[in-house]
Amino acid sequence: MNTIALLPHQQSPAVELDYTTFQTLLRARMKQAPDREFLVFPETDRRFTYREFYEISVSAVDWVGRQVEQGGTVCIIFRNTPEFLAIFFGAVALGITVVPVNPDLAVPEIRFIVENSGSHSVFFDPDMKGKLVPLEAELPEVRFSPLADVSELPKVDVPAIEAQLPHVEMTTPAAIIYTSGTTGFPKGVILSHMNFLVDGKGIAEWFQLNADTRSLCILPLFHNNGLVVSLASALHAGGAIIMIDPKASLRSFWALVERYNATFTSVMPSILAAILALGSDGRPGYLKGIISGGQYLPPSLGKRFESRFGVPIFEGFGSTEATSYSCFQAYPAERRAPGSVGRVMPISEMKVVDENDMEVPDGTEGEICIRGANVAIGYHNLPELQALRFRNGWYHCGDYGSRSREGDYYFSSRKDDLIVKGGEKIYPAEIENVLCMYPEVTECATIGIDDAILGQEICAFARLKEQTLVTESELLAFCAQSLARFKQPKRIVIINHLGDMPELPKGPTKKILYRVLRDYYERRLANSQDPEGLKWVLGSQGGG
Repeated sequence: MNTIALLPHQQSPAVELDYTTFQTLLRARMKQAPDREFLVFPETDRRFTYREFYEISVSAVDWVGRQVEQGGTVCIIFRNTPEFLAIFFGAVALGITVVPVNPDLAVPEIRFIVENSGSHSVFFDPDMKGKLVPLEAELPEVRFSPLADVSELPKVDVPAIEAQLPHVEMTTPAAIIYTSGTTGFPKGVILSHMNFLVDGKGIAEWFQLNADTRSLCILPLFHNNGLVVSLASALHAGGAIIMIDPKASLRSFWALVERYNATFTSVMPSILAAILALGSDGRPGYLKGIISGGQYLPPSLGKRFESRFGVPIFEGFGSTEATSYSCFQAYPAERRAPGSVGRVMPISEMKVVDENDMEVPDGTEGEICIRGANVAIGYHNLPELQALRFRNGWYHCGDYGSRSREGDYYFSSRKDDLIVKGGEKIYPAEIENVLCMYPEVTECATIGIDDAILGQEICAFARLKEQTLVTESELLAFCAQSLARFKQPKRIVIINHLGDMPELPKGPTKKILYRVLRDYYERRLANSQDPEGLKWVLGSQGGG
């Protein structure tokens, strides 16, 4: 790695990789154990050995390469299917950057990602055809290519295609993962082959994964968690992955664990809450542990889950910008520090700093910073945010926490007002940008409110023009036209109807005081637990 030009925030600590790209790692595992099971898709009853899937990926190299120039960028819109993985591996083997897109996004949101990423090709599940028809008409310069089944890929001479593969550096971008942005538009995080492989290596070694590992992938592949914690780590270990459609996994969670002898899985705390709420009996079988992250895990929830099912939960800390995780609670379970998000993996370094970027003493709260080969290249076409977050050789997370004298990190709060609903990260501006487009809305603000199942729900406050008769239902319906379901507010409070808060609270500079809004909601509007939260998790769980 010393011969590769790394960015300042990637240079320490040094990490040795035996394989430099997804393609070389997959090929090596195929050579080691060609007939070992690699991928299982229960919903469609499809299974692939390492050799079978490697040959499929080489076919995808040929198919994708005929449609996309080397070094280009493509969007792929699939759920957890063989087709997603075939196109992903085929594209990155050619040095093409893949942009995974959530199929549940609204059409305007998909269009933004396609245009912002500069993708000239979109590969998609044919079931998405009806949804994408408007985009095909609006974006004539973009090629839309469906793939219903990997069996449709051309049969190729594998050695001949291998011989034509270009040299791809480990620092070549492999993916752009879009996550919520402070401007109301998603921000693209550029992740290299090195980022994925280093984080996968770190996780695999931390949890002692091996060829007998069977990872149950519940979280979607269009998020970095699915690509890293489930895919890259199991691939590094040479294990198997059971790919589940997130929408169909919760009611049958324990049955899947037992049937496929799963040894590890990664979830959001909202999934743990939903599994508990379902009231089913658990049969952990070979399940050695559950990785939990993406949102705050209430200690009481973790204790209730472990007490009932006997499976330890391991919390960690990271972000899309850190590829996935940079620290974890110690493994095995008896070494964990309760309440912490763990210690730094050998692939990373972390520190806590004050507002002047000076490291603070242990036990003092500050902003958490990360550096290492797992830290992203940076943001796509966002130079100001790049300079702000990737400065002085560190990635500044925007999360507050502290480190104990023993080296365990503790998460406190977010620096910004990010809403984390069921693991999906949503900035208030995303909802506000849509709501402010309604002709009768003069100003609005969005906050996250506590939810027993999802962690947080979304509540918007809107001020309307005087004498208007617009209702909350009409505003909710308007938001539904442009926002994915998980981004739609649970409630929109029309402040014209509030006798004690006739306008949004603002500071001296006229900046909306979100904390005051949250306090007002808790004092005046909060109600009991919403039973609809469980329905949302069961019907639309995504993850992140």
